[in-house]
Amino acid sequence: MVLADRGVLCIDEFDKLDEYDRVAIHEGMEQQTVTINKAGLHLTMNTRCSVLAASNPINSTYNFKLPIRRNLAIPDSLISRFDLVFVLIDKRDMKTDELIASKIIENHCNNVKQAEGQITSNV
Repeated sequence: MVLADRGVLCIDEFDKLDEYDRVAIHEGMEQQTVTINKAGLHLTMNTRCSVLAASNPINSTYNFKLPIRRNLAIPDSLISRFDLVFVLIDKRDMKTDELIASKIIENHCNNVKQAEGQITSNV
């Protein structure tokens, strides 16, 4: 969070952070600082950043019968620090998944061909 000061911090697998990291992030989001006490030094560093975090639901499946906070393995005190919470649902559809995968592979192959063309033209 210190490195992202005045920027955006992106966190993936937010639900899998250990308790120590959660405490540190909670302090950073609440007070916009992180305090470090080590080797006789006492430092307070700024963490004025926006936090974009991604988390998977408990058991990897979103339960529409439960509220958001019960679908995530994150304490309520930490969820409350976020101004906006978006739920993205990946509906299981084999045809759509195949179309997305084909497009990704096509884009990757085109990028490789363009890179190879640039290398041969520079030689």
